[in-house]
Amino acid sequence: MPKALEGVRVLGATRMLAGPYVEMLLADMGAEVLHIELPGQGDDSRYFAPLINGEGSCFIASNRNKKSITLDLRTEEGQEIFRELAQNSDIVVENNRPGTMDKWNIGYESLKEINPGIIMTSVSGFGQTGPYRNRAGLDIIAQAMGGLMFMTGQEDGPPTRVGNAMGDFLVGLYAVYGTLTALYYREKTGQGQHVDAALLDSVIAVLENVIPNYVALGKVTSRIGSRIPGIAPYNIYKAKDGYVVIGVSSNTLWERFTNVIGRTELQEDPRFATPSLRVKNVEELDVITQNWVSQKTVEETVSILNEAGVICGPVYSVDQMIQDPHVIAREMAADLEHPIAGKLKVSGVTPKLSLTPGIIETAPPTLGQHNEEVYKGLLGISEDRLKTLTERGVI
Repeated sequence: MPKALEGVRVLGATRMLAGPYVEMLLADMGAEVLHIELPGQGDDSRYFAPLINGEGSCFIASNRNKKSITLDLRTEEGQEIFRELAQNSDIVVENNRPGTMDKWNIGYESLKEINPGIIMTSVSGFGQTGPYRNRAGLDIIAQAMGGLMFMTGQEDGPPTRVGNAMGDFLVGLYAVYGTLTALYYREKTGQGQHVDAALLDSVIAVLENVIPNYVALGKVTSRIGSRIPGIAPYNIYKAKDGYVVIGVSSNTLWERFTNVIGRTELQEDPRFATPSLRVKNVEELDVITQNWVSQKTVEETVSILNEAGVICGPVYSVDQMIQDPHVIAREMAADLEHPIAGKLKVSGVTPKLSLTPGIIETAPPTLGQHNEEVYKGLLGISEDRLKTLTERGVI
């Protein structure tokens, strides 16, 4: 089966999560990804708890389909080898602090002199420009400064971090978007370019209407739990054995909902006549909805509402999610056999392409697993030189 990015080589000077995630998304679609790790140590995420047979689950989750090579970019010899690799690559992905690659003489300006078509994608906390460019960034900082944390949580509670490293994944997606856009431009012009993806930018970019609401209306979006400002009922409700979410997002759905819960008189109630009035009276509406849901199990609630065409769904824990027949059919909890961790499941490949679907072909590599293949095969380094470089700790 053909691969969309077959023939594209990616050189990854990344670690932790955001940068490796960019590499993985490209690798899933067929790119050859060379993941560079520090000799004798490797990517930090190899050792982050929780461990599975001594291997960090974070590394396992974000490094499939790659080749691991070791190279110390802090050394002159390591930098020279990196330049050789860059001459034979299409894309460089890095997530060091801005200026680090330049300090090592392998920044974009240096690399484009030896490979004008190279695309360098830099992932950082605050970007390559601006007054905060030199600050270290983490997901929680981006969520906080990007406005996402302030609007997440219960109305009477403190700002809350979204449950996973959402900032890292958002910047990863935007970095891939920029990389593929640059790749398309290079196909037309032969010119590479520098892609600058920042965690903070990426969080701000998904705030929907928060910025115009403030600028035009003076409205500061704050925490309202699982509700949203313009629709009701739209919330999480407790059933006998768990939780469900329900979203009644139109007048048609409101009619269906009131029919199915046996409260057709609400259709004539002036408090609920329009979407804006339903939002205004959301407290009463949530009580009505909760009372109906509380008498049923999650399965009963979801079955009844779906049958009536009302938008709803169960709130899954991970063990429930990976057993859902739809998740299984979409292969979104995919099997993986790791040489150290054993048989596992990981998140599947998305989106689904009709002609060139992404695929999980190989497990995350062991440290330096592909040194000989890359250094001897791609660069033609002799056995003696390879031994010398190894002894010096360069690879």
